Amino acid sequence: MENSKTPMIHKALRFLRKPWAEKLKAIRARKEAWHRRPNAAFAPDLSFTEMAARFPERNASYDYAFNYYQHHLPARLREHRVFFKENRRGFGEDAFHAMWWLLQREYRMRQCLEIGVYRGQVISLWALIAQMRGFPCEIHGISPFSSLGDSVSTYRQDVDYLTDTLDSFKHFNLPAPTLVKALSTDPEAIKHIAGRSWDLIYIDGCHDYEIALADYRLCREHLAAGGLLVMDDASLGTSYRPPSFAFAGHPGPSRVAAEFAMRELKYLGAVGHNNVFQKRE
Repeated sequence: MENSKTPMIHKALRFLRKPWAEKLKAIRARKEAWHRRPNAAFAPDLSFTEMAARFPERNASYDYAFNYYQHHLPARLREHRVFFKENRRGFGEDAFHAMWWLLQREYRMRQCLEIGVYRGQVISLWALIAQMRGFPCEIHGISPFSSLGDSVSTYRQDVDYLTDTLDSFKHFNLPAPTLVKALSTDPEAIKHIAGRSWDLIYIDGCHDYEIALADYRLCREHLAAGGLLVMDDASLGTSYRPPSFAFAGHPGPSRVAAEFAMRELKYLGAVGHNNVFQKRE
């Protein structure tokens, strides 16, 4: 004879019979759905500076940005994220789209560089935000545009990364970016970085410590006064404890952020494994 608990028992048994990978995916999906729920504490539409001041704890700032993506971020930017999530055109997390919107809306950065372009998700997002906010923005990217990986990363070999990046800009009717096909340590890349003062540099290239440090040192030197440097994959060893659907980073960039950026630049805040710094005036 069944009682009121029988359906719950059957549901639990079905869950236990699933392969482990499916169970893990289901757990993550439930936790992500829980984080998506409306939260009165996160209801105000804050600037990045206001967010960092109100939610200085790293997990709280991540939760705010994740919630912002669900309930405040303009629909065009959510559509952009969905496009790159399809067929794994891009990595990252939903909260990062909110972070870039908050940063660009507040600082209106015009000379912008990404080191380590994958398939154009971040740089096309910058261009889209600038278009929506109505300010000029020059977008630059440096990458080998190949499947070349590092000690912690591997990439698909069946993608024309350069063409794919340019096609992403065309898909969103955005002006083509300036792209340099090179390693960040190649002479042509170094010359390009040193050729101007940057309002924003996003370091998301090689994750090996020596290369990440070389990227940081060169970029810090050529960052404009008041400019922003954002380091990806750089929150290991901090107080950040990511939810199951997020990621804290890699050892190389995290070590560079802790040993150098935290001492030499002004720390503005973080969203997950993205750490935001500012060059002092």
